[in-house]
Amino acid sequence: MSASDPVGLSRKVGTMLTKEEMTSLIWLRMHWEGHYKISFEDGAWQALPQASPAEILTSDSAVGLRDAMKDHFAALAAKARQL
Repeated sequence: MSASDPVGLSRKVGTMLTKEEMTSLIWLRMHWEGHYKISFEDGAWQALPQASPAEILTSDSAVGLRDAMKDHFAALAAKARQL
């Protein structure tokens, strides 16, 4: 993300995400905003959990990243209930 690309939709200068990638990125950010910082660079999907910023969730697809975030979020919730 930058001043010229405030939502982080461009891959590199002059190279834009495909429509499908852009839609997936927007959807993931809309649903997980506040819990994960989500990005897509060089064909890799990444999510940085705000509750545990030392961890990085990665996937080669948006669906895979969504599933990883769901599992991660459920594990954090289960751990919190045990405390």
